[in-house]
Amino acid sequence: MNIRPVASALVLLCGILLACGGSTNQDLAPSTGEILYVINNGIVTTYAIDSNSLSATMVEPVSLIAPSASLLQLDPSPRDHFLYSVWSDGQTLQHLSVFSTDTSGTPQVPAVQVLNADSLSQFNMHPSGRFAYMLEVTNVNGGYQANIRLFRAHPPTGLLQEDPRTQGTYGPAPYFPALLYGFSSDGRKLYDSSLTLTGSVYRERAINLRTGTLGADNQLIRVNDEEEVAIGPVIVLQYQSDTKTNQSYLDILPNAPNPKRVFIHCSAAMLSSCATASNVQLDKSGRYLFLTDPVSQAVHVAAIDLVAQRIRDTGSSIPITSQTPGFAFSPRGTIVYALLASDNSVHFYHFDRTTGSLTEGGTPLPLPFGAGICPAQRF
Repeated sequence: MNIRPVASALVLLCGILLACGGSTNQDLAPSTGEILYVINNGIVTTYAIDSNSLSATMVEPVSLIAPSASLLQLDPSPRDHFLYSVWSDGQTLQHLSVFSTDTSGTPQVPAVQVLNADSLSQFNMHPSGRFAYMLEVTNVNGGYQANIRLFRAHPPTGLLQEDPRTQGTYGPAPYFPALLYGFSSDGRKLYDSSLTLTGSVYRERAINLRTGTLGADNQLIRVNDEEEVAIGPVIVLQYQSDTKTNQSYLDILPNAPNPKRVFIHCSAAMLSSCATASNVQLDKSGRYLFLTDPVSQAVHVAAIDLVAQRIRDTGSSIPITSQTPGFAFSPRGTIVYALLASDNSVHFYHFDRTTGSLTEGGTPLPLPFGAGICPAQRF
């Protein structure tokens, strides 16, 4: 994942995903199929995706909220038995609703639970599906204070119960509150970040896998204003300014607190996209980079070779997307859904995690203007 602090504050309003943060890349079995949710205002349309042909078959559109309300976030549970949505009513009060889904993944109305979520945002469901985290943001003396709130989910019903204890407090900060970044690949850590006067600091907190409670904050990495971060099995730093060459470059670092070692330093001499890409995303395995390159008008797939200490172009790419990043991985990471700028349609690609190759399939799915997507997989 890769979300700059300022962009994170906007992702709920204009991002392609509406923050589908709860999916997992663990190989759970058996699976009954790939699902793609298309979100258009408060209407969520379920599509069944054939994992071989990549054909998309519409199952059913469902209106989750009233026309006067605004859907801010949609997050499927890891097994897609429940959908969690954050929405704002006509009086701009926020709520958190839990919807059960049928065997096709279609949400069922009415919601099985509706909670008051005033001042709460950034719902993040843990890959286990047993607990979730949200930020409670308040204005204190002209600054933003952010508290991490813990919710426990009851697996048979999906119902949430909030823990009365705050899991962390940040601020007050003058410009933006702290942000939840997401989880480590193994689900044992929660990442968060805060803006500083000169950049950002990213932290990690251990997760008690039995209770969901968080351990102490540990600084993971501190970056300046010109650096973007992607965190996965490795840490990717992008757009650092080299004062000697006046060119951008990309570094691959170990995922460890305050890493001192650089695994790979990639400049234009190694791969041109390392110097010209405007956005970098790690695939779920952490072995491949997806580099959005305005120069070539394509999203290139590059392999991270830690043994040879190189980043190499796999030769696979997709056309430039209408948003940045403008694509999403399926929960297992074997399908890429891309909203292309050429036709504002979702295109479907098989992604081979062994070779890094992309193969398009199915028929592109046109999206209404402003609509978003959210991949899921039902188990």
